Amino acid sequence: MRWRSPMLIRLMMLAALAAFAACASAPAIPPSGFALTSPDFSAGGNLADSVVLNGLDCHGPNISPALQWSSVPAGTKGFALVLDDYEARGGDGFVHWAAYNIPASSTGLVSNAGAVEGDMGSGGRQAYNDFLKRSYGGPCPPEGPPHKYRFTVYALDLPSIDDAGTPMTWRKLRFIIKGHILAQASLMGLRGHS
Repeated sequence: MRWRSPMLIRLMMLAALAAFAACASAPAIPPSGFALTSPDFSAGGNLADSVVLNGLDCHGPNISPALQWSSVPAGTKGFALVLDDYEARGGDGFVHWAAYNIPASSTGLVSNAGAVEGDMGSGGRQAYNDFLKRSYGGPCPPEGPPHKYRFTVYALDLPSIDDAGTPMTWRKLRFIIKGHILAQASLMGLRGHS
C-alpha cells in the first residue's frame, strides 16, 4: 500500500471539513409544502406603488400588501412575519416590518394589515422595525438597481409570545422564535427608486 502525499492528505481533510461545515450551517427546518403568496405581486415581480413608504424622500401610500400562506405544517400554534431588504446597508439588511402572535387559524394578512401601530386588526402584534415603529414601513430604495424585499412567514410551535416588560424589537423576535420554527416560507418582490 502506498502512502499518500502530505499535500493530498491536507486537501482531503479540507474537503471533509468543508462538507461538514456545509451540513452544519444548513437550516434545521424540515422541508415542507409551506408556501407564501400574494394577490398583489408575483414572486420576483415588481411591488406596486401602493406599498411605497410615505416618508424620507418617498411619497407612497405605505400600504402593506395582502399575503396568503398554505400547506401549514401540523402542530402550528401561531405565526410570525418579517419583511426585510436583506441587501440594504451594504449587506447588513434593513427590516421594514415584523409581526408576531398571528393566530394559527390565520391563512394570511389582508392588505394594509400593518397600518396601525402595535396591534393588527386581523390578530397579531407588531414589533419595532428599523424605522423604530411598530407598523409596516414600505420600500424607499435609493437610486440604482431595484432592491429585493423579502417577506418571510414562520410557522411556530408557540401559541403566543409574551411581550410584557421590554419592547418587542425585530431582533428580539428573531431570537425568541429561533428554536420554535416548524417551517418558513418566503416571497420576494422588487422595487426601484421612484
